[in-house]
Amino acid sequence: MLNSSAVHQNTHSNMETIRISPDEEIIYKDFKEGNSVQVRVTVDPGDKDEFTKGKTVRVVHGDFEASGRIVSEPLIISHAMEGEDVTISLIVEKVE
Repeated sequence: MLNSSAVHQNTHSNMETIRISPDEEIIYKDFKEGNSVQVRVTVDPGDKDEFTKGKTVRVVHGDFEASGRIVSEPLIISHAMEGEDVTISLIVEKVE
């Protein structure tokens, strides 16, 4: 399992989006090949409950996109001070 830093983007659809940065191509490649990957996602404190175990998410890397499922309970990496985002760690696997 590989680690990645990711950015959450709410697209106002039923599925949350996790964007893997362009310099972490190996993470996306492993994900695309079916391996579970660990991502750190920065979210608004009110959105952290959207990332629960079993939830389907959209994983994006550049122009490529695939569906994934969160297979771990979210782990809070950094707590938010007032007005700041929260960083959570998730393990995500590809959904066929």
